[in-house]
Amino acid sequence: MKSRNIMTRIFLAGLLLMPLSGATQTLQESLNGVFVEVLDINLAGPGAHGSHYRPSNVSTSQAVISSLGSLISTSASQFPLSSTSVGLTFDLSSGVPVATRTSAGPIFGERAQTLGKGRLNAGMNYSSLDLAKIRGLNVDEVEFVFLHQNIGSPDVYGDNANEHDYIRLNMNLDLDATVIAFYGTYGLSDRFDVGIAIPYVSVSMQAEPFARMNSYTYISSGSANHYFDGSSTDPVLTLEPTAVDNTARGLGDITLRAKWHAYQGETHDVGLLGQATLATGDEENFLGQGSSSYLFGAIASTSWGDFSPYVNLGYDIRSSELVRNRIALAIGYDQRLSDRFTLALEWNGQFETGDQLPELTFPSDVEIAGPVGSTSRTSQSVELTNIPAFESDNLTNASFGVKYTPSPKFLAYANIILPTNDGGLRSNAITTFGLEFNL
Repeated sequence: MKSRNIMTRIFLAGLLLMPLSGATQTLQESLNGVFVEVLDINLAGPGAHGSHYRPSNVSTSQAVISSLGSLISTSASQFPLSSTSVGLTFDLSSGVPVATRTSAGPIFGERAQTLGKGRLNAGMNYSSLDLAKIRGLNVDEVEFVFLHQNIGSPDVYGDNANEHDYIRLNMNLDLDATVIAFYGTYGLSDRFDVGIAIPYVSVSMQAEPFARMNSYTYISSGSANHYFDGSSTDPVLTLEPTAVDNTARGLGDITLRAKWHAYQGETHDVGLLGQATLATGDEENFLGQGSSSYLFGAIASTSWGDFSPYVNLGYDIRSSELVRNRIALAIGYDQRLSDRFTLALEWNGQFETGDQLPELTFPSDVEIAGPVGSTSRTSQSVELTNIPAFESDNLTNASFGVKYTPSPKFLAYANIILPTNDGGLRSNAITTFGLEFNL
């Protein structure tokens, strides 16, 4: 009882100490500020055509900015959720709960077994995410091209010389996130558990953007119609926008879980899992997805001596039209190496259903025709971003971890997750360290 009270106090104290905000300007506002500075060129100066690059005037610019923000907000807030399974389980076949033990259980996957009536499993973990790649492209290599407003024929882009002046922006972006998650699971009966996971998320964003005006009007006539500074005959065609260095901290998306041990056989077990992730994180700071989701899944697990494999299959329903539903799959096993050490290996994936959302679809290449009456510029194809166009942002990972169990009531674990595909905004590696108490 004393150890349970101590753990409860630590859990509650951690929640009370969480600040709810960290940035005076949201990360989304910081990101948008880069585009505003680049695209609102010389509004009060000599560049009379500067307003023709504003996102409100150019649909492709608006789409690029919106898609980048949506991709970050739907990915940055995701973090690995610890398993509700523990190594200490109970055999109920004799009518009396008898403690059994094989391995210390998986780290992220689920076994079908539950804790047992009146038992509490609580813990906390720390995860570090470097968010280094967008669809396989290094985030510091992300580039965008912003076109001039179509001021000539609505059916032909490029018939006016001004439409050949475009801006190329390199973001030089760096994104990192850390998550401290407090979680607990309680056995309401011998076959039914309920649980909660409360994350404290920190997301940092740095950028040293660099923009260059590709001025066809200056090259062809010696007088630039679009520039960042200077004059039309002596234009400044490069710009280093204000650097971004911003961090947001606060509550992430809280998850509620319930598991039912539906079937216990001689060699295998079956369970059902329900999970609701609430939109409690700040979407504008990439701390949450901005909408709730609901996962319903089935669990099959077994043990052959010290070897305990499992399969988890579920369907994740998203309440927002801006996020696609997903099929969730995890296949893994945990292997008892000794009385104190357990090896946990897993492959897992999230597979989107339906067509790619327009909000996550970057505009395709644009064909710019040669200016009317000009022989110096023929038609060209301009790539609006080097971020790959994916039909689905499926996520697959390999997970490797070790659990250390000095006593039945306490364990520590370390884990690394490595991506096995290029979907979404991903980390090169996610490292997790955690402590867990069985009371």
